[in-house]
Amino acid sequence: MAADVGGWEPAASLGAAHAETLDRLAQTLADDALAFQEADVRRLREVTHAAPTEHEALFAGCCSERLAGWIKVLTLADETVPGCEARAKSPVIRMARLLRTRGEYPDDLTPWIKSVSSNRFLPYGSLMDRLNG
Repeated sequence: MAADVGGWEPAASLGAAHAETLDRLAQTLADDALAFQEADVRRLREVTHAAPTEHEALFAGCCSERLAGWIKVLTLADETVPGCEARAKSPVIRMARLLRTRGEYPDDLTPWIKSVSSNRFLPYGSLMDRLNG
């Protein structure tokens, strides 16, 4: 009796390589399309599924313009990159909250997110999370 056992991979620690990937992809966005390479997929998945503490560490020192670009990248990744679906746990939600806390959330960002994403939780998160947080 053979059993298929999947390998366990520990959660990735987010760092400079992830920031560089997000920066490069944000700079190359064209016509609301994400031009990613196969090598980018692993890092996008790692960012998408990292622990909240990892997100906070990566996002905290970023300027608001950079975060807005990353929001666009990760919103498009959620739609187009297999394995980057995060629903109510999307890092986009954390970045959007951070920008709103700073008072620097772009007025045109929510309409853009809604126009390119089918994830109903973006950019605000789930109602239960908002009520509990």
